[in-house]
Amino acid sequence: MRADELLDILGNRTRREIIKRVSQEPKCLSELSREMGVEKMALARHLDSMKKANILTVEEERIKRGRPRKYYEIAEHISLRVDISPEEFSMKLRTPSHSEAEKDSVHTLRLESARAISDPLQRLAALTKIAEDVKKEIEYYEDALQRAEDVLDQVRRAGREAVKELRLTRSERSSLLKVVGLGKRSKLESTIET
Repeated sequence: MRADELLDILGNRTRREIIKRVSQEPKCLSELSREMGVEKMALARHLDSMKKANILTVEEERIKRGRPRKYYEIAEHISLRVDISPEEFSMKLRTPSHSEAEKDSVHTLRLESARAISDPLQRLAALTKIAEDVKKEIEYYEDALQRAEDVLDQVRRAGREAVKELRLTRSERSSLLKVVGLGKRSKLESTIET
């Protein structure tokens, strides 16, 4: 999936509501229809398009009478980052990857160890602890990234102010800022990342 495809899907309020609800727990079509007050036919079209985009997966549950129920749930963790500033516009879509570096991470080793625990309650406790530790680590890095981006924005603003003091044309100022690394990102850098 590309970032712009995900934005198209998220641009619809009904689809965002579906994602919100099924991220809390898997839901079947009739549950979603009842909770959201939307016709089943309309919801089915939304669910189908999100399934095709690999945002949702479907699991069937057999029942004693009638057709099996289809339960929709989030397919995988997807992260979309959109940056809009005077210097850039970029989108970056991230889905889990299974690179060699990740296979050797401490958390991956802990996960493998937890999966090997035979008692389900002990396994669940170990997985819960890993999840808590990873969430704390994510918060730390997100905070550090935000602080670094804030400083970079301040540096770019100060650079623009310094260049404004020079008696240059707009084009010359823009070129100078690019040369010193304080201007808008290059065309290659600012292309939409997927």
